Amino acid sequence: MLDVIEIQQKASQGRTEPYLCRLSDNKRYYVKGPQAGAKGLINEAVCAYLGSALQLDVPAHCCAYLPQGLLRFDDAASRVLGDGDSMVFASELVPDLLEVTPTSVLTMPEQYARDLFLFDYWIRNEDRTMTENGGNPNLFYRAASKQYVVLDHNLAFDSGYDFNANANVHLAYNAWFGAQHDALWRPHYSAKLAIALQGLPQYAATLPPAWLEAAPGYLAEINDTLSLFNSDEFWEVLI
Repeated sequence: MLDVIEIQQKASQGRTEPYLCRLSDNKRYYVKGPQAGAKGLINEAVCAYLGSALQLDVPAHCCAYLPQGLLRFDDAASRVLGDGDSMVFASELVPDLLEVTPTSVLTMPEQYARDLFLFDYWIRNEDRTMTENGGNPNLFYRAASKQYVVLDHNLAFDSGYDFNANANVHLAYNAWFGAQHDALWRPHYSAKLAIALQGLPQYAATLPPAWLEAAPGYLAEINDTLSLFNSDEFWEVLI
């Protein structure tokens, strides 16, 4: 397990106010704590695992220990990260990222865009929007490696998720509905989702007990949501 050894600065973006920190592996990570809530932290970790399993470019991540001593004289960080002696979610800093724009999102590879659209539908995430006037994409581009990096999933598994009301503002809506899928698209994605979900219990066993105790039964709810891909109803809205 990694420890937070230095709190550096608050991120310029993000409603949960992540802090850039250095961890005991001497790498820098954006850290989220109590401000995100127990469910938000679980969402971040689970979706980072699932996104990686689906071969989306999600930054390396971990759950890290935040010692009390680092926050003793930092009131601003304490307001967001708590009093310390706690577990936080850490997402490794990827340098030179630019948030996608209505123009740059058009250059995203079509298959990657489709995978991202399905991923957000699967995890009930309405927080990746883009219109000609802007939006909240939570998607970044790194020119050096031509990567589209996927971030921020604390609002996933929304009980009020409404696909019909929100799908058309998802940044990859046109990639999914703008071209015809081949005959094997459903078996292709069903197999990928099944493999990702199969590995979730083992990954979930590594999550901090304090998070799970603060949100009893939540992992079971997440599993029930993710298992919906086994029903015809899950796929019908995607045709």
